[in-house]
Amino acid sequence: MVWLKAADEVTLRAAFWCAGGEGRDAARGTVLLATGRSEFIEKYYPVIARFRALGFRVAAFDWRGQGLSDRLIEDRLPGYVDSFESYQRDLDTMLAEIARRGWGGKTVLVGHSMGGCTLIRRLALPERDFHAAILTAPMMGLRFPTLAVPALRAVSWSLSHWQVGKWRISPRPVKTAADWPFENNVLTGNRDEFERYASLVRDHPVLALGGVTWAWLAAAFREMRFLRALPPDSVTEPTLLFSAAVDRLVSNDAIDELLAKNPRIEHVRLEDSRHEPFVEVEPVRAVLWAEIGRFLDRVAPC
Repeated sequence: MVWLKAADEVTLRAAFWCAGGEGRDAARGTVLLATGRSEFIEKYYPVIARFRALGFRVAAFDWRGQGLSDRLIEDRLPGYVDSFESYQRDLDTMLAEIARRGWGGKTVLVGHSMGGCTLIRRLALPERDFHAAILTAPMMGLRFPTLAVPALRAVSWSLSHWQVGKWRISPRPVKTAADWPFENNVLTGNRDEFERYASLVRDHPVLALGGVTWAWLAAAFREMRFLRALPPDSVTEPTLLFSAAVDRLVSNDAIDELLAKNPRIEHVRLEDSRHEPFVEVEPVRAVLWAEIGRFLDRVAPC
């Protein structure tokens, strides 16, 4: 593990792995892993091992405000950020460190949920500091009742301008992954992976993150509105997008809108998958990794 300073002096925790095992480095390329909200590096160890076995170096990090990177408000548990543009500084920091290490070859961005949302902005930038992207259940829209969205957007925008923006949106006691029951969970049908995540948080409470603040929610609405307003064909680099057929967290309708405007994005809808395909039951993961392998063989051949 290493500690990196972003341009605005926020400290990020990061980790870097050679391909195929310590001391052995294939030149196939580098995967930069951008996790979802509330997640952290350790949750992705099996995913990291799989990409390394495919011949890629892997760089992973904790977003500002979660994991062991700097928390941004005094209360560690609520998710807070002033703007999703701040997350771009985290990506800048990681890509600069990859370049500093002299890791050549193709750079593939891999982002889940909030991480995927953040990468879509990157995909639309005119400057390209990567070669391809893989997105799982990107947060293009949230699954709220339709009538609730305008009210939540207005309230979060109003409250985010005051100290109240640092308050959690729910007055109920904070629950983290250590407290969630497996039954009827929205993340995965894989009990072993669900319990592994819960155990990591239970054994290391410093990693825990609870619900979001009004400021985070307002920032998320702004970012999703920005992404949905991107012009057609904004995404030009090779991109593979997985949506989860039974996702109850992010909106597949919003993902479909992105796909309709960017027909060059390859899309796979994973049947029987909840929000987190990387930790789903084996039949879902088998499809996921087969498609990833096919995509990487084309964009970053051995």
